[in-house]
Formats: sequence, structure tokens, C-alpha cells
Amino acid sequence: MQGNVFDFFISYKQKDSSEFVNALADSMKKNGVEVWIDSDQMHIGDSILKSIDDGLKSSINAILVFSENYFEGWSEQERRAIFSMMVGGRIRIMPILFDVDHSFLESKSPMLSDIVSCRVLSEGGYQIDDICKRVLGSYTREEREGRLYELFFRCISKNMPYDPEIEMFLAVFENDTTKLEKVLPEVNNINITTSELWNRYNKSSVQYCFPEWRKLYLHLVKTGKIGHN
Repeated sequence: MQGNVFDFFISYKQKDSSEFVNALADSMKKNGVEVWIDSDQMHIGDSILKSIDDGLKSSINAILVFSENYFEGWSEQERRAIFSMMVGGRIRIMPILFDVDHSFLESKSPMLSDIVSCRVLSEGGYQIDDICKRVLGSYTREEREGRLYELFFRCISKNMPYDPEIEMFLAVFENDTTKLEKVLPEVNNINITTSELWNRYNKSSVQYCFPEWRKLYLHLVKTGKIGHN
């Protein structure tokens, strides 16, 4: 697992939603995305805390499957870690409400109830492929590299001196024309590439943005864009 980058980390309560989550993970993998799920990635003798921590550090998005007993035990610890990462701009959360409604989530975690969610009811059955399409609707495997650069640039913007070319890319990622118009006059090279910005910050950013740097680095190595002669 150490060399993988996962498109999605799935956090859930086993006794509530394991059958649904395993079916969802299988459907997502058939659609070509990399999924971190405990049943695949954790084995006898592994440290639970380290496995979860490694999985989160290697993931781009997090699916939280909220259910009746989610807010207790390991799933609650995962939720707290994921929420902290979301606040820091290091991961995106996609909530699924499994046999609970929005008022349940609002009462348990008001800060997460503001995020658009998908509701699933086990009674009467559900179409797992339809749910998978909804989850993947805002993300495709082809967008992985752009999302990894976005996470990396956000960290650079937050932790290192102002760079108008970094801000230009962030404005594009955010579809923020106002921000783009403001920053363009300061940009020295409007045709600069993401690869050139990676080279600019490759070494200097490690101490400030290691999780984001690591995910992007692993992806670039795996796709043959660096590390090969």
C-alpha cells in the first residue's frame, strides 16, 4: 500500500453498512478508480491506527458512509481525522447517508451537514451502480493528476510566500474569474505548466506540504513522468 495513491478512502461502520460498502467499492474499482477500504488494505498483525493514517495520507477523496452507529469507535476517529484534513484543504469529503436522514447528520455533525450528500435506504433494495455513478459524477480517474496538483498548490499557497502563478492555477481550479482577473497582471509566465511549478517547489515544499507532495510524487512516478531516464 505504501506506494499507492487512492482516489477514495471509504470510512464506514462495519456492523451497519459493510455489505453496501463492499458492493460500492467493487463497483467503483470496476470503473477504474483506486479505493482504500479496510477489508482490502488491513491484514492480521497490522496496526489499525497506522493503516488508517497511511490510507488517509495516500487518498484524494474520502467517502463517509454515515449510519446509525457511525459516530462511535474507529469510524468516529476516522471522521475526526478526515474532518481535520478537509479543513486544511487536504482532502474532499463525499457523504453518504445510509438508512439515516439529513437531520440525523445535522444533529451529530453540523459542520458536515452543509456538504451535499447522497441518501441510501436499504429497505426495498438499492441500485449500487447508480449510486456509484452519483459518487463518481464529480470525479473521474482522468482528473486524478489535476486534483493532486490542486491539493499540492493549495498547500503551497497556504504555507509559502505568495506566488501569482500558483494563484493563477488555483483560480482556474476554482473557476473563479474574479480571482483570475486580479492575479493575471502579476503573472510572469501565463504559459507556465504544472510540471514547471512542480520543479520550482519540489524540494522547498517537502517540510511544509509532505502529504500533498508525497501523493503527487507517487502519481508522477507511477505514470512515468518522473523517476525514469
